[in-house]
Amino acid sequence: MNLGLIGSPVEKSISPELQRILFKELELDNCTYEKHHVASDDLPSFFDRFKKGKFDGINITIPHKKTGLKFLDEIDDNVKILGNTNCIKRVGDILTGYNTDLYGFKMLLEKNNINVHSSRCLVLGAGGSARTIVKALIDQGAESITIKNKSIDNALEIQLYAQKLGAKNIELYTGSDNKFDIAINTTPLGMYQEKDNISFFDIPVDKDSILIDLIYISNHTLFLNQYKDRVKQSINGLEMLIFQAIKSIEIWTETTYNVDQKLDSIKKQLEKVIC
Repeated sequence: MNLGLIGSPVEKSISPELQRILFKELELDNCTYEKHHVASDDLPSFFDRFKKGKFDGINITIPHKKTGLKFLDEIDDNVKILGNTNCIKRVGDILTGYNTDLYGFKMLLEKNNINVHSSRCLVLGAGGSARTIVKALIDQGAESITIKNKSIDNALEIQLYAQKLGAKNIELYTGSDNKFDIAINTTPLGMYQEKDNISFFDIPVDKDSILIDLIYISNHTLFLNQYKDRVKQSINGLEMLIFQAIKSIEIWTETTYNVDQKLDSIKKQLEKVIC
């Protein structure tokens, strides 16, 4: 199978390395996976080649996860709800879009024994990833969800989106909130240890709080470091990345894989790539 990743930029993506690790662990010898820089103006020609058989499937990342929808023939229910796709499969000349991020985050929660039910949750950011996280928190019965974002307009959009999904207790961050049980950073802030705007991470947490940073390149992001040894649990986004990639493979191959016994090996191999 000829598979790949498109986005702009994609230079720093480790998706090819991850997929090759997974191909080896899952004994998929007939799969190739490469990343391709595709500018917005080039999307029509790319998808034309895709439909004609250039690829069997692709992952799609920023900034095309939403704009790419107009080139698809079909989308699954998660894409309809989330409004973006990160995985596309070709069957003949039919392109179908899926979203595997939601599955990836739910598996991160499961593998780390995090119980969202009745928890007070804070979501940092209001982009596409925030929509995914909010949906997962609603599905798992969060008591309340608070959105903190630099742009109030974007935060209001997430609030409205959550209300449409049935959330009854979703608010915007005011600075006077009590402590949160779970706080999730969905922004890229701190990915490369930049020092600007670190005050954005000033939030009320305590020794029973759980922090999750969707950034996967380090266990020492600015967000997690700010509360090191002061909270119950700190987790980066590596497992979410792995499980959304596995789900993509399952979609492309129409096969289900159990990687429980291989997860530690996959993580160790991927951490070597990141380092």
